Amino acid sequence: MPIRDLGYRAYEGELRAPSRNLWVMMRHGMGRIWGSWLNKFVVFFCWVPLLVFVLCAGAHYFAVGPDLPEIPENVTGVSRWFMSPPAVWLRTITGVQFWFFAAIVTIRSGAGVISEDLTNKAYQFYFAKPLTPIQYLAGRVGALAAFVFGLVFVPTAILALFLMGFGPEAERLEHLGLLLPALFDGLLIAVATSVLAVASSALSRSRALTLTAWAMILFVPFALAYLVEGIGDVEWVFALSLPGELWSIGDALYKVDGTWDHLRWFHTAPVLAVAVAGAGYAALQRISRAEVIT
Repeated sequence: MPIRDLGYRAYEGELRAPSRNLWVMMRHGMGRIWGSWLNKFVVFFCWVPLLVFVLCAGAHYFAVGPDLPEIPENVTGVSRWFMSPPAVWLRTITGVQFWFFAAIVTIRSGAGVISEDLTNKAYQFYFAKPLTPIQYLAGRVGALAAFVFGLVFVPTAILALFLMGFGPEAERLEHLGLLLPALFDGLLIAVATSVLAVASSALSRSRALTLTAWAMILFVPFALAYLVEGIGDVEWVFALSLPGELWSIGDALYKVDGTWDHLRWFHTAPVLAVAVAGAGYAALQRISRAEVIT
């Protein structure tokens, strides 16, 4: 029977609330992220640092016992790090997971999503359904943030539990409490990098250009700040780099000695908040202006 002879037929499936669109977009976004062979490669190798840290911690505990000795002033470098408290170990693995794994995922699957959908005219498909621009953006950012959070927090949490189990019995509850700053730090890294990465993908229809732009935002200001600090001993420039902002706030969360003498979390947190909010708003405006034919 031809389609024109079928007439009107009522929808017989389950009617779901429009609020479920967000979760549909997140599942779709997670599927796109996991569909990349590079992201699978990242997930496969992201456990290597954890294994190295666990082996180092186990060797340290079996060699000197669970009690950490007083660190002499003349001990520096790797030897001093081995004698550091668990908070420093967790702080270090968080940084490793961010630089070597989370950053790759944001470049691969965050910095090109909007430009790719613009090029493929996907918004005509998305917005022909009861999907709002803010639901679309929240779904894209949420899927990436969940993936990044898993890469950063899960290895850190496992290391925290390992250090708690091998540490002094009297300090196990204190070590268990390190899961809270690890959770907050993981959430901060996931949300900030995901919003900024997805927002950078709205800069152009060219996916290559947006990927390059996000990579430059992620690495170039930090590299320049590192050079400026080394030459002129000026540490305030790290407040203009995303890794510097995240690291200074992370120092405060873990309550460890600050990486910088004068740069503190209350200097960098407002800059990061303004950057994330502004980037999210700009991306939302770009999506709202997308050409849609319904």
